[in-house]
Amino acid sequence: MKKAFFLLLFFPFVSFALDGTGSVDFYSTIIPLLNKNAVLRELVLCNFDIVGDPMGTRIGDIQSKALGGDRIGPYSMWANWHGNSGVKPVILTINTHTDFVDAHGRKVGGDLQKAVRIEEYIESVTIEPPEKDQSESVPGGLKHSIEPQTCSAKNGQRGR
Repeated sequence: MKKAFFLLLFFPFVSFALDGTGSVDFYSTIIPLLNKNAVLRELVLCNFDIVGDPMGTRIGDIQSKALGGDRIGPYSMWANWHGNSGVKPVILTINTHTDFVDAHGRKVGGDLQKAVRIEEYIESVTIEPPEKDQSESVPGGLKHSIEPQTCSAKNGQRGR
């Protein structure tokens, strides 16, 4: 029993140091990345409803004290693609290139302990078939919905 109690006390400290994935906010994380690439911004915002929270790779506290808990790409999310044959659930992934930067503005090679900030850019967008249990909507509603007026004005086809 003492061992179990000790492990339960120790577990929360260990869990914060582990790598993994974590959700990010679509508007504060994904939109700024999309704003750096007009073509991909239009592609994503005019053709997909974002259904679920985007998931990124979590940087652990052990790898970087300054960046521990931050998320980096690739960012995968459930989405509904508005194609010519109707709405189709897909997994949308925003693949990124990540540079880790030190306090002097120099890119850090392999030692993330020196990194104090992240610079991230979109390299590509991937679309995959949906997961078996993926639905077209989730509790809490859409994270982003296409804006027909904005998109139809740009490409003349999304004014449905």
